Amino acid sequence: MGFSTSAVVVIFTASIMYMASMFYPLADMSYQQLQEAKKISNELWNEKLNTKIVITKWQGNNLTVFNNGSIPLNSSKINVIIDGIFKSSPSYTVNPSGIWPPRASIDVNIGTGSGKVKIIVANGAADYYSLP
Repeated sequence: MGFSTSAVVVIFTASIMYMASMFYPLADMSYQQLQEAKKISNELWNEKLNTKIVITKWQGNNLTVFNNGSIPLNSSKINVIIDGIFKSSPSYTVNPSGIWPPRASIDVNIGTGSGKVKIIVANGAADYYSLP
């Protein structure tokens, strides 16, 4: 009876060690993926918190939009919504297009003279303007 008990204890101990050696790499990989996702989420939140746009002027069919944040934006990736209807890029023009540095303005020609306009940048920051 002593030998069989010892054999069972050795088998159980070996089994527990084998299961632990299988579990640890999976748990570590899951933890690393979670940390990477938190890092990406924090970077996106930081970018959004440091982004602010302000529609400063309406003249003719042009809106002047000021980058009041601290990070450069891409003016060719803005979205325009007029009276709740999404407008695709050929229906409005942006000047200048490309990199939109902080403390700089762009002109958006929307081609309409009335309604409520919403300008949205790539990371979701937005501003509204009610046209006369």
